[in-house]
Amino acid sequence: MKIKTITLCGSMKIFDRIVDIQKLLTNKGLSVHIPTLGEVMNYSTMTRLEKAIHKNEMIVIHLNKIRESDAILIVNEKQRDVEGYIGSNSFLEMGFAFVLQKKIFILNKVPDQSNTEEILGLEPVELLGNLHRLVAE
Repeated sequence: MKIKTITLCGSMKIFDRIVDIQKLLTNKGLSVHIPTLGEVMNYSTMTRLEKAIHKNEMIVIHLNKIRESDAILIVNEKQRDVEGYIGSNSFLEMGFAFVLQKKIFILNKVPDQSNTEEILGLEPVELLGNLHRLVAE
């Protein structure tokens, strides 16, 4: 199946990198969804309820983008001293895509972290930094 629509997933800490990838893939003819810009970066001033309500809204919006896509791309850059780190939100998004039988790509290698085996179980395709492999799929 040729990929026409893809959703990018990754930490908001690397949002600029996600936008760069969006531009590149859009120029290659793909329709590309990215995380919502309304994501709060600092939850420290919010109450527990406010955090839950906000995070729920962001999760639902992004999962709906995944539902509308042919595939997802996890932008997994080095974070927390882990090469190719995949955070909890990205892992959740991978699981959702897996259940929907969407193709799962990760930009870099599967990281060595506490849930490596679970990530491998979702059968992601490692692009090893080569986005051109994505448009060739």
